[in-house]
Amino acid sequence: MSNNPYASPVVPSAVPSAAAPTSHPAGFWFFFWGEFAERCSYYGMRAILSLYLVNVIHLTDARATAMSNAFKMACFLLPLAGGFLADRFFGKYWTIVGFSVPYVLGHFVLGIPHFSAVVAALLLLAMGSGVIKPNISTLMGMTYDQQRPGQEQLRGSAFRWFYLAINIGSAISIIALPLIRNHSGYAVAFQFPAWLMVIALGVFAAGKPFYAKEVRELTPPTPEVRRQRWETLLGLLVLFSPLILFWLAYEQNDNLWVFFSRDYVNLKVPGLDYTLEADQLQFINPISVLLLVPVLNLLFNQLDPQAKTFTATRKITAGLVLGAAASGIMALAAVFVGSAGTKLSIAWPVAGYFVLTIGEVLVYGTGLELAYAAAPKNMKGFVTGCFLLTMAVANLLNIPFSQLYGGSQTAAAGTQGPMGAGTFFALTAALPAVAAVVFYFVGRRFERGEAQS
Repeated sequence: MSNNPYASPVVPSAVPSAAAPTSHPAGFWFFFWGEFAERCSYYGMRAILSLYLVNVIHLTDARATAMSNAFKMACFLLPLAGGFLADRFFGKYWTIVGFSVPYVLGHFVLGIPHFSAVVAALLLLAMGSGVIKPNISTLMGMTYDQQRPGQEQLRGSAFRWFYLAINIGSAISIIALPLIRNHSGYAVAFQFPAWLMVIALGVFAAGKPFYAKEVRELTPPTPEVRRQRWETLLGLLVLFSPLILFWLAYEQNDNLWVFFSRDYVNLKVPGLDYTLEADQLQFINPISVLLLVPVLNLLFNQLDPQAKTFTATRKITAGLVLGAAASGIMALAAVFVGSAGTKLSIAWPVAGYFVLTIGEVLVYGTGLELAYAAAPKNMKGFVTGCFLLTMAVANLLNIPFSQLYGGSQTAAAGTQGPMGAGTFFALTAALPAVAAVVFYFVGRRFERGEAQS
């Protein structure tokens, strides 16, 4: 996941320079291939993590879900530290390179089939992924601002390709890692993302001469500038706070949705002599992104080229509604399980993942570019970290909330939550629905404030 091509910049860039080329700068390709390898590594590891915790580390579904949520919480909490360290001390390039080292190490340690090793590995992975996360997209945006000033469409195109790189990488790894695991075991499967991370670090480091020149401001800001910065930050935090409820529902797709599919879904692919693994179904998410990006991009550009109707806040509101619909599909699927008593068609989770992905594209990408565009110049990394903080809070809330799920067919007596799968997913669906209502009014107020500034 990263910046979305559909959001219109909130703050205009500098006036285009007559001497600036109109092609992508050379540094873009290092960002593209480095991000491709890194996200392939991260999402591949995460795709098989939940079943690894259950099948190899022998945790219950509930404990595995809680551990998965705690890991993701750390991944989304540490961008605050990453943005702060890069903005104030090390610069974005050296922060990324430095924290790639524990990231690489964590992938190798994760394959050791012992609980303590898994805890250590997830701490290293969260440290690397979390600190790096807000700085990659910010450094790329800075590169375009410096080397292609005023060319907002070109910068938007770069973020679009960047987003595609992420999802191509994650689709490949989500499909491949369960196959590698089934053939050679988890230890070998975890080697695949480990070496991809090594490649990602090498590609990114090689592109240093082509990135933006980072100059940190050593002069303390005036009280007025400081006040304006924190007013902007507070406004963005208020704007983004309803998104927590969307992410609470969204972040169940790689643990509880996997367990539900394992227990209740006939995973045989219709028309083919092939049965998917429950965690392989997650590939619907990146594949859907690859299909949706050009379609939605064309739709928005043709129907509303000036972004007067499909504003950033309206796109996010629509995404929240779709997030509620995705959990609603899972709730309805659980109802049919209960009434029919047989395994469900694979079409149910596929539909859930597809609808959830549309919501993700509208919420995540639009919000991330909105945060980048609205943030003060020397707080962009930190503000991006604050946007990602909404996901950290959601995963923190999911740790106790997910324990209400009582739909597992494999959990031992006494480890089940009090709610059946249908009730649980229905309650989950209500959360982003509430968020959509709240965000609609908050977003209108934000747009009025931007229009007056």
